[in-house]
Amino acid sequence: MAEFSQFDETEQKLLVALSHQKYKWRTKDRLSAATGLTLEDLNKTLEDLMRKNVVRTSISRNKNIIFGLRERVG
Repeated sequence: MAEFSQFDETEQKLLVALSHQKYKWRTKDRLSAATGLTLEDLNKTLEDLMRKNVVRTSISRNKNIIFGLRERVG
């Protein structure tokens, strides 16, 4: 991943939440709760980080969309 300081403040909040030691994958609801971001800001930031190939998506066992850092989840 690029240097942490290269990301804006909103991206940094999201990266910290996705770096949680206990959870490799997070839902939007959990990311919103962990970061305090609105759903609109969260969606925009996730899109930006996916475009930069830092974050990727998957589907949970419960059929929810989940997000993880590429360097952690592959």
